[in-house]
Amino acid sequence: MISFLAGLRFIVNTSLLKNYSKGKECELLLSSGKTPLLLYTPSGKEKGIIISLTGFSMSGYQDKRIAVVNNAFVKMGYRVITPKINTIDALLIHPSGIDEIKDVINRISADQFLNPHKFCPAVFAPSFTAGIAALAIAEMPVNSVSSLCLIGSFCDFETTIQFALTNDKNVDDYGMHILMKNFLKYDVNNNPRLEELVQTALEDNGLKRKVPLLPSLLAQTDLPTVDLYKKLRFNTEFRRDLIMRAWTKIPDFAFWKNRLDLSKQAHKITCPLTIIHGKEDNVIPSYESILLYSLLKDNNKRIHLEVSNLLDHGDMKVGFNIFSEIVNLAKAFNYFIVNVK
Repeated sequence: MISFLAGLRFIVNTSLLKNYSKGKECELLLSSGKTPLLLYTPSGKEKGIIISLTGFSMSGYQDKRIAVVNNAFVKMGYRVITPKINTIDALLIHPSGIDEIKDVINRISADQFLNPHKFCPAVFAPSFTAGIAALAIAEMPVNSVSSLCLIGSFCDFETTIQFALTNDKNVDDYGMHILMKNFLKYDVNNNPRLEELVQTALEDNGLKRKVPLLPSLLAQTDLPTVDLYKKLRFNTEFRRDLIMRAWTKIPDFAFWKNRLDLSKQAHKITCPLTIIHGKEDNVIPSYESILLYSLLKDNNKRIHLEVSNLLDHGDMKVGFNIFSEIVNLAKAFNYFIVNVK
């Protein structure tokens, strides 16, 4: 029972007893200047500190979903910090995000106000951010992080974006529009109206607008741009070919490709690592986490992999087998939690 109770408590508090309360607004001084963060502190004795990162959300570090996660950790006695990572909050995929996360971890670790007990921070990260965080930790000295939890991470970045661009089973096109936002500009030069259409579609989806703004914007946009946008959105082969061609046209492409390829850096991650992935994830396929585990298991014996039917792209779902699988998912979260120092 002890092997999964903490994880089970975490699942209960993030699915049945959700607390959306925001943490205290604070600032962190980075090498690039100040960045805001949210600080959550438990009422009793602190067991450790967790840096909890958001996915590529329109709400950024203020995302209510990460607040639920943070409050669940706080109930268990952990201090939790969610910083604003500028590239991630701007929905930008860029190698500089790796440096931002490294800087954030180092600065929080050394900050007397944010980390008064001098804990070695743990890191919790979902989706594309999980891969970026793993790459950051792979570049950091050993023992920089006490525990790492990756939810739905990529491993091979190039195969991941190809999957996200071509998976017609995914009815939610949010991830596809993020890739369009990031890479179209390298192949379709100087088309601000197209960029506006992509951004508006992203905001309609990410902000859950009751009345989408995209239809009226399409009506005001020139026909060639509208046709190009619709072809990108609805023609899978055209979209894949254009975006993947744009990806190769990035200045310093070889540097980008190498630095974002977690499969080449994974062996450098030596801290206790929990890898969790939804079996039917339609944005980042679960075989990415399986690949990551296979690359790590011989070099890092402190690793736990759980591919779960209870998750899709990071969100809990209910099914007939929930009671038989909940224990396995609880064990995975438990493995992360017990290694937080």
